[in-house]
Amino acid sequence: MSLGGSVSTVTLDKCISFSIDKERYTPYTTFKGSFIIPQYYNEIISIKFFIDSVDVHYGSVDMAKMTFKDGYYLLDINSRSYTLALGLNQPKPGINSSVSLRSILVSNVALKNVTYQLSTKTINYVYLTDNSTLWDAVVAYSLKAYGTYPFIYKTNEVRVTAPTNITSREYYDNNLLEVYNGSTLSNLISDIHMQDSEGNYETYNLSDNYASLRDIVRHKQIPLDMQWLADTNMALTSRINFAKRGTKFNGLKVLGYSGEELFDKFTCDFENSHYTNCAIHKLNISGSNNVIYTTMYHYTDAY
Repeated sequence: MSLGGSVSTVTLDKCISFSIDKERYTPYTTFKGSFIIPQYYNEIISIKFFIDSVDVHYGSVDMAKMTFKDGYYLLDINSRSYTLALGLNQPKPGINSSVSLRSILVSNVALKNVTYQLSTKTINYVYLTDNSTLWDAVVAYSLKAYGTYPFIYKTNEVRVTAPTNITSREYYDNNLLEVYNGSTLSNLISDIHMQDSEGNYETYNLSDNYASLRDIVRHKQIPLDMQWLADTNMALTSRINFAKRGTKFNGLKVLGYSGEELFDKFTCDFENSHYTNCAIHKLNISGSNNVIYTTMYHYTDAY
């Protein structure tokens, strides 16, 4: 963007390094990159990044720094996808009646460059409390309509169910660099207690054996959740399930990039590790003009 406000598009093809992160519980894609650029630019407002012809990131700029060094300009840039706006915008509190995914996203705030899954169910209502974000509304809708947790697909598409056009890949053996198998217990909740309409915390309680069997003691006290007055158990269960996100995982790192996307599936055999039709729930693509690495993880959790 120039000082006069005019906007133009510039193609940069000298990439020193880049890293892209996508994760099924994070409502935006993260990009970091460093480029050699031909000149100074007054302001950079967005970035669209391609690998070959695949559009893998499109977002606004968190930080862009240009450095003149040794006779040329360097650009360091950090960006998050436009779906970041889902967590930054607050719709009007209250009951939204007869809602679909489209109505949540269209009737509240007009977001730029964000698309959504079409032809989703219409449910009775979503209740929006004070300080709720659009992402909170999408999460509540997804849980009520499908029992799923929403995610961001490709570049800025909000989805509540897995896509049908996924790709299953089984040819990683020759390019396989690393194999992973692990777990994380840092988010687990052992017991959750919700206030009732009288202010008591003894009415609605739920314990999680998964946490207690691992010697995790972590009690959470929450106010009455108006979203789930008709199903108070879901108010407790959904929080425990979210706390178990990514608890067990396996994955692999390969040389190259073949268009991998969230919910695509990978299969490989490596010594004692046998992974078959594992959906990708976390994806990192990194490298430079000369080499690319793809790291993918599959979660075993409630969603």
